[in-house]
Amino acid sequence: MPEELNIEDVVWTIKNGAHEEVAPLFVNNYFDVNEQMGMRYPMHYAADFGHLKLLQLFIRMGAVVDQKDKYGITPLLAAIWEGHTSCVEYLLQMGAKPNELTPTGESYMEVAEIEEIKELLNHSTKF
Repeated sequence: MPEELNIEDVVWTIKNGAHEEVAPLFVNNYFDVNEQMGMRYPMHYAADFGHLKLLQLFIRMGAVVDQKDKYGITPLLAAIWEGHTSCVEYLLQMGAKPNELTPTGESYMEVAEIEEIKELLNHSTKF
């Protein structure tokens, strides 16, 4: 691993969506897609900031789609709360569970504010 790189730097790079910088760190096994970085997992940061390309990379590398972070939040919920429709759609396609509850006991449908996300959730719960 590059000596000057620490977890905080990697998290910052994920949040900024720097795919070209992030990918080698995981592909070359410097970091594990299923290891917590801070209080969350790489998937959470990518979903929270709407970086679909990074979500795709992490899932290809075996990231757990419904992994809950320290707060009980899944990547799907992070994407729903932030209104990242493309990330919500992709996570659902990859098997994320739309019937989970938020840490405060609300359904994902109840906290979704964007109509297109509500439609995606509604469609996913029918299968």
